[in-house]
Amino acid sequence: MGQWIFNKRTDLTWLFLPVWMCWLVLLLLPADIRTMDSPLWVWIVFVLGIDVSHVWSTLFRTYLDREEFTKHRRLLIFAPVAGFLLALIIASISLTLFWRILAYVAVFHFVKQQYGFMRIYKAKARDFGRQRIGDNFVIYLSMIYPILFWHLNSDRAFSWFMDGDFVSFNLGPLLPVFNTVGTAIYVCLIGAWLVQELLRQRGNFPVGKLLWVLTTAVNWSLGIVFFNSDLVFTITNVVAHGMPYMALVIFYQRRKGKLTHARNRGVAYALTIIGVVLLLAFGEEYFWDQFVNRTHPQVFGAVFPYLAEAPTLPWQVLATAFLSVPQIAHYIIDGFIWKNNEKNPYLKPVLFGSA
Repeated sequence: MGQWIFNKRTDLTWLFLPVWMCWLVLLLLPADIRTMDSPLWVWIVFVLGIDVSHVWSTLFRTYLDREEFTKHRRLLIFAPVAGFLLALIIASISLTLFWRILAYVAVFHFVKQQYGFMRIYKAKARDFGRQRIGDNFVIYLSMIYPILFWHLNSDRAFSWFMDGDFVSFNLGPLLPVFNTVGTAIYVCLIGAWLVQELLRQRGNFPVGKLLWVLTTAVNWSLGIVFFNSDLVFTITNVVAHGMPYMALVIFYQRRKGKLTHARNRGVAYALTIIGVVLLLAFGEEYFWDQFVNRTHPQVFGAVFPYLAEAPTLPWQVLATAFLSVPQIAHYIIDGFIWKNNEKNPYLKPVLFGSA
């Protein structure tokens, strides 16, 4: 299988090209369009169609796979119950506090996914030589610096979930110095790592790993640091996270099906996954709009009628806790189902072609 996670063509098609195409389109857009608020169709295609949908794709890796459910039974029962109770307690104290905590958990989840894919690429290329600037350091740096920049620059025109969900720090007159020096160090360290890798490999480049780390660095720095745009951040963040995850779930289930001689895991199975998660995402967002947000009546109000009156705060708290369960459970479960251990015996054969 070489150094690619799936194969060269699939990796480029589903993991890299979507992100690169987003950059190309966004960079070519006029500045006045790029700085506008995200239009409705962007929310439908990217937030509902990719971000919310990828959360539901976890079902096919866990609950809807009898063998996987048996191996992870306690986790799969515990995660949604614990997630709901914890969300209800925090949301009852403060909805603002709830969204702040969830935002930081989401950032951790996004960072760990990029790190996880990098580790797979590194293992696939058998790239275990000594490094002065380590791959782990660079992949974390590529995301943590933009997040730090976001915390220190309160003028960002976007948020993770809601306005003010990140803590803001004020450096005062030192902020321009930090922005200039910090960004210069950030670019130099990643550049030095790239030069190191090109020289260290001596022509035998781990292309997949290099592309993944550089794509991550460019994506997070463009989306957060260099463009102060809700449109740019939404598209780049969602595409780079949601599409690789759904591709991994589909690939895992299809290849596992071949290893276990399971039927009906071809192209139709992949399309079924996509269709089901889109329907579930639409249903989830309808209930968010019905009981909490009421921000997309032109989408959901035209399908099903709204309640006569907006829900009161206690109902909003309860609905927020309940509707957050898929996302919270996804964060918890993901920390276990992709670990190479006895509870995931197919992970190594699927990813590396060996038992």
